[in-house]
Amino acid sequence: MKKNLVVLGAVALSAAAAVPALALENEFHGMYRAYGYVSNAHTGGGTFNLKTDGQDRTNSYMEQRARLQYIAKASDDLKLVTHFELDSLFGGQNGGKYTNTTDSGSLDADGVTLETKNVYLDFNIPSAPVNVKLGVQPYADAYMGTFGNFDGAGAYATGKFGAFTPSVGWFRVNEDKNLAYPIGKLTTDLITADVKFAVNKDVTVGANYIYMGNDGRTGNSTVADAALPNAEKVHTFGLNASAKVGPAALNAFAAYQFGDYKDATNQELSAYAGAVTAKIKAGPGNVNLAALYLSGDDTAPAANHKQEGWQSLASNGTTSYFNAANTWLLIRNGACINTSASIGTNDLTKGGRGLMGFFAGYEGSAGKVFYAANAGYAQTAEERGNEDGAIGTEVNATVGYKLYDNMSASINYAHAFLGKGMNSTTASERIPGGASDAADPYAAFVRIDYAF
Repeated sequence: MKKNLVVLGAVALSAAAAVPALALENEFHGMYRAYGYVSNAHTGGGTFNLKTDGQDRTNSYMEQRARLQYIAKASDDLKLVTHFELDSLFGGQNGGKYTNTTDSGSLDADGVTLETKNVYLDFNIPSAPVNVKLGVQPYADAYMGTFGNFDGAGAYATGKFGAFTPSVGWFRVNEDKNLAYPIGKLTTDLITADVKFAVNKDVTVGANYIYMGNDGRTGNSTVADAALPNAEKVHTFGLNASAKVGPAALNAFAAYQFGDYKDATNQELSAYAGAVTAKIKAGPGNVNLAALYLSGDDTAPAANHKQEGWQSLASNGTTSYFNAANTWLLIRNGACINTSASIGTNDLTKGGRGLMGFFAGYEGSAGKVFYAANAGYAQTAEERGNEDGAIGTEVNATVGYKLYDNMSASINYAHAFLGKGMNSTTASERIPGGASDAADPYAAFVRIDYAF
């Protein structure tokens, strides 16, 4: 028996030695973030409800998010990137985004909460200065998030040729699998092209193009191919620049959209957007300034009408941001987790009316203490009928402490003073998402951050 075991062991070792060695480097990264909220407007998840003045509607809750990233790195030229997310509302919630069957915050935990954020192959083309990402990956537009910053399935290639950095990509962001049509027939696709040129170490200029094609979704399997609505085709061209001038870091973009826009009717699209941001070193911290304009339409969609409202990738705003605002109520903050909602439920263009905003703030630190204060004003770019375009003014402040190099805790408060466009007692004067005699929304919260 011992002799047989020795022979088997020798055979196994020989077989193992005959297999080429694969040197695989494993990387693990991630983050944990928790919030404890007290708010009269945030209700947990993606909802934001303005309340009539005098109503007792103070919500208090805790939520958390963890992200776990595993990278299987075969070499500097080849790796697989995976990224997963786990969200929980403390105590769970029956109905809505969180339920006792899917939320680990419920009694005795055991919820199924693991979400896929990214799974993609990241590799360099041999003997060429080109990197390719294939799979479900993050994408950030060149318009500061006003069109769409998202995770999506596609392919993206980036080259590096001296001062030029060109990129091209394709994403399929929707596939309506209807058995009446071949798969790939009813889809929404993005084609992107981007080029940046480094003028010098302080100045970079760029140009960007995004094509969004919607091949006429009907949701009705009885409709013949010939009866499909005309495809939606939106073209977005933009220019952008960044520069460091003395103590200031400046960024700007301007973009124009045209094509065939489809809502209840088919319309010709002509819209534009632009923004400027500045971060200026001042004392122990930085002054932050930002201005944003998204064109709007002064009439509701109608047949044979030119649509002049800026279009984002998702009409409900779920993939649209303007993080430079540094607000929590007027425009949602990029640091939001499960509670990711703002006035108008994240729709930057307020139902096609557009947006104009001005924002300013200061951030700094002293030892392990960090702090920030911001103010911002927003209104619609266009009004409809008797509407008032004023959305409101927000002020917010943060004070935090760095407990460890990679862990911090902070207390935060944000308050918005609503404009007449959001709380008018006359329905015809209100912007969608407003409420009659609505109370000014506020949010007070404690935040814990850990990253590794």
